[in-house]
Amino acid sequence: MQRPAIAALAAVVLTAAAGVVLLVVGPGADDDSATSQRRDAPTALGELVETASGPVRGISDGTVRSWLGLPYAAPPTGPLRWRAPRPAAPWDGVRDASALGSPCLQPEQYTFGAKDLVQRPGSSEDCLYLNVVRPDDDDRDLPVVVWLHGGGFFAGNGGTAATEADALVERGIVLVSVNYRLGRLGFFAHPSLREDVANFGLLDQVAALRWVRANIAAFGGDAGNVTVAGGSAGAMSVNALMSMPLARGLFERAISQSAPSDSRALSLGSARERGAETFPGMSPAQLRALPARDLLSSTFNTLSGDAPIVDDVLPEPSAAAFAAGREAAVPYLLGTTADEFSDDDYRSFGVDPQALRATLGGPRHDTLVAAYGDRGTYDAEVLDDLVFDLPGIVRAASHGRRAPTFRYVFRATGYSGHGAEGGYVFDTVDDGPDRALSDAVADYWVAFARTGRPEVPGLPRWPEADSDGGSAYLSLAPRGPRPYRQDPHLARLGALRGALS
Repeated sequence: MQRPAIAALAAVVLTAAAGVVLLVVGPGADDDSATSQRRDAPTALGELVETASGPVRGISDGTVRSWLGLPYAAPPTGPLRWRAPRPAAPWDGVRDASALGSPCLQPEQYTFGAKDLVQRPGSSEDCLYLNVVRPDDDDRDLPVVVWLHGGGFFAGNGGTAATEADALVERGIVLVSVNYRLGRLGFFAHPSLREDVANFGLLDQVAALRWVRANIAAFGGDAGNVTVAGGSAGAMSVNALMSMPLARGLFERAISQSAPSDSRALSLGSARERGAETFPGMSPAQLRALPARDLLSSTFNTLSGDAPIVDDVLPEPSAAAFAAGREAAVPYLLGTTADEFSDDDYRSFGVDPQALRATLGGPRHDTLVAAYGDRGTYDAEVLDDLVFDLPGIVRAASHGRRAPTFRYVFRATGYSGHGAEGGYVFDTVDDGPDRALSDAVADYWVAFARTGRPEVPGLPRWPEADSDGGSAYLSLAPRGPRPYRQDPHLARLGALRGALS
């Protein structure tokens, strides 16, 4: 695949899917409760650890040690709303780290285009907290995985990953899960806010990574061996961080699970225009005095460019950075699921999938359908190809020229839609026919975090996406991992690329 495919893809993919909002919020894609607690053994007071802000005492359940609700920045409230995160204030005495911090402000029961939104109970502007989970042993210099949750940049929190981390961290890693500002509080610009920054949520992620560099050794982690990872919007964050000068040197590897392109990211000027339309004539003081609930939005749409935004923090969309070879040259693992979005997902956000399929390719539409073999296959597959698979191959091909790159396609016995691999990455599938698959996926991810190469004794070798144009991948499916040197769908993906050019 050649780099021009990125430009051809940009306008069509994100215009076509502009109504689809990413909803994956955590490992299981169905539980982002801020009050979720560990599901197994009772907990006891854990180890006292000294951080740069003061000592913290976590909890232990006999399997893992956890420190929850650690502030990595000051509350972004009042005069700090829509400002870069400031350092957390130090504290006297020992801080209790046995409970999760509040998730960032978000709506309850989100419905795209709803007239009235209700603030999710427990969500708050005071939300810049992270969680640290490690094995219940005394090993040191463990590889670190910093997990960025999904949720379309308008929902989700880091607590889900922290409370589902046992089986993953038992393999010998430290997991750090992060809350970051969401929606209009995380990604916003207005003419009266003169800073040339709109990606406050990305700045939060950078602050969290800096906290890890400064503090993680005290928890037994290796500050020089950090993998940044995430799914859905978290995966888009990973790609953005790889493209941001401010994030350089803060991580050694990257994992991006089911990330669509950000090619349509708003410019700072366009974001300011939208801000002015929503809050006309307001001064900075008036904006910062608005009740938080007034900032909830039912039309905040990642795929139409509302997040991330091109500004001084993210100088160009990550798709453009990858195409030009300007992203961080770190080992990179990326992939998609077999059935990312259903027609119902599109309909839920006002998109007619059949009408969309009927327009693809314009005068070359019939040729495009023929490349899929028949109309049924075309209808079943083309939108996933358009939104996820082709962008993934293009990104793998670009990055594979610069650093070790490993692509996967995931399929489960049951649900194989958007975010389905999350529970397998965290190895929470503990019974049924996919038990072995769950073990394998978690083993591959930990091996990659440890060395930059997903090499596991007894499991198939994962082919690298490099000079083959990025099409090599590992199939992660119930019958076991299986390597492919060439994607069997290259012909139809090439026809789709040609139809969009």
